[in-house]
Amino acid sequence: MHDFDKYIKSWAAQDPIEVPDSVKNRIEQVLADLPEKSPAACAKRMRVFPRIAAAAAGFIFTTLFLLPNISASYGQALQQVPVIGDIVRVVTIRNYFYSDDKHEMDIDVPKVEDANNTAFDSINEDVKTLTDALMHRFYDDLASIGDNGHSSVYVDYETITNSSRWFTLKLRVHEAAGSSNTYYKYYHFNKRTGKIVKLGDMALDDGFYDAVQQEIEKQMLEAMQKDSDLKYWVQDSTFGNDIVSIHAEHNFYWNENGDLVIPFDKYEVAPGYMGTPEFTIEKELFVDFLLPEFADTIS
Repeated sequence: MHDFDKYIKSWAAQDPIEVPDSVKNRIEQVLADLPEKSPAACAKRMRVFPRIAAAAAGFIFTTLFLLPNISASYGQALQQVPVIGDIVRVVTIRNYFYSDDKHEMDIDVPKVEDANNTAFDSINEDVKTLTDALMHRFYDDLASIGDNGHSSVYVDYETITNSSRWFTLKLRVHEAAGSSNTYYKYYHFNKRTGKIVKLGDMALDDGFYDAVQQEIEKQMLEAMQKDSDLKYWVQDSTFGNDIVSIHAEHNFYWNENGDLVIPFDKYEVAPGYMGTPEFTIEKELFVDFLLPEFADTIS
């Protein structure tokens, strides 16, 4: 907060504030209307409390209401404060829906909105391209399969993170036509840099991928040793030893502890009955392999 105070003072120095008489009068009237409570047993406390309450109320009123309206410089500074200035929201802009006895489509198309940043345009365009392709493929399958089979496609989304540092949108896709498949797509926006971020943008070198991959393989082997019903294609003679492959474009997200979570699509590293497994990598295992600008922005 100390740095923020100095920041505000620097803006105020550039744009001196003159409080209008009407505002002064209004503040004086509010203070005059404050109730006076002075029981004898609490006289000392009640003499102190109004001053504290008035000071706190005055700070909140002045900081969030008065100054932004009479000082353009202060308003501009306030917009640059994390959380207050960086408000990102996601809305459903359209829904593709179809249903009959054998076929069903339900696709929600999200749009990320932030009036102060055009970086989200690329996310919105990519989402539109993907959902349009899924919709057209469904209708193509509908025409070719007809009453001879079943097909379905479902798409929804979730905001995984919307903090002062990160925004992450998760798109979930499920398709079925004979067999079924489920996969995800994650979009990450670094609010500190104003840029879209992929896994490879943060890696210092290949040591990052090696560290993450080794930890995932370790967790897979430990899980299979504890439960014989679990199966991962790791160190498997049928699929080879390099089935777990972490690369620059791989899906990821941060959990609330700042640990890295690596999700896999259905069938990517295990049989279909294993679903879409995820593995959490504690930050101590990979933080030394991150570029310096990301080492302190992982939470």
